Amino acid sequence: MTIGVFARAANVTTSALRFYDDCGLVRPASVDAATGYRYYSLEQLDEVVLIRHLRDAGLPLGDVRRLLAGPVEAAEELLAARLRTMEQAVEAARAAAAAALLAIRDRERAVVSLPGRVLAEAIGQVVAAADVTGDIPVLGGVLIEAAAAELTLVATDRYRLAVRSMYAEVRCHVPAAAVVAAATLDDARRWIGAQDSVELRFGDAHVRLAGPGGERRLSTIEEPYPSYRVVLEELPEPLTRVVAPRGLLLSAIGDDPEARLDLAVDGGLTIRSSAGHEPAAVPADVAGEPVAISFMFSTLHPALTAGVGPDVMLRISRPDLPVVVRSADDGDLTTLVMPAKAATPHGHRGAS
Repeated sequence: MTIGVFARAANVTTSALRFYDDCGLVRPASVDAATGYRYYSLEQLDEVVLIRHLRDAGLPLGDVRRLLAGPVEAAEELLAARLRTMEQAVEAARAAAAAALLAIRDRERAVVSLPGRVLAEAIGQVVAAADVTGDIPVLGGVLIEAAAAELTLVATDRYRLAVRSMYAEVRCHVPAAAVVAAATLDDARRWIGAQDSVELRFGDAHVRLAGPGGERRLSTIEEPYPSYRVVLEELPEPLTRVVAPRGLLLSAIGDDPEARLDLAVDGGLTIRSSAGHEPAAVPADVAGEPVAISFMFSTLHPALTAGVGPDVMLRISRPDLPVVVRSADDGDLTTLVMPAKAATPHGHRGAS
């Protein structure tokens, strides 16, 4: 058979047959001395087909030569070893492809950098507002949002809503958000505060924290967080603003966790407690209408202690709507506190 006919019969290329000839693997049955044409016999077909299979299996030429010259047992061992090598290569390629895909996805995700001390302080200010009952699992977490040049932490137990925003270096194509269990975030707070800077990277089921001291991965709660912005945006304009010394205010409300606190605002601030203490007057700057409003100690006290600075501001719209609590010199920390129903002190509006 001419080389072309034989190549078609063996399902190889004529260049492959010439290559096998040049390296002494399969010689033509005859070569025309005048023309140099190569001719092959039918008996050579099985050998060339076998070589094709071995080459398709990825065996290098040296192994093909040894396999053709050796016994069947040696061929089995050689092919089994080659198969193991190829399987290992496939697994390695699969792992490398998965890692590359993660890296590509990470490039599209938000990466946030800020001082560890700032993040730790923010966590401490909001984490106590998360729900501890477990009734609604997502409320047991802290929402972490990244957008533009700002990182925001949010926590609520339905009676309090704490929102802390801070400047951060944010690299992202679209806003990113994740919910991390409040206890998990609080456990990481000391480590975070010890880092000069912290990088947050949002993943599929975790938030990765990296700093000079190593790395932490915090698992996320895969449940949508309530739209806290709706609550903030729907609050009416405050009718009464009170700015008071935080320390004196905390002293006046006492330390009884079961107490109901009645606040009377009429040019000044007076606090009455159901714990039986004498009414306490707190020096305050008041603007707006007189109002009477009540809180449970367990909601008001944490909101006051979370603030920073010597003064605190209360923005009151109505006695039956959430009150905005802000540190007077730290406007990026906002806490909403739900009032409690109480008896109406004489001369003031009471909660409905």
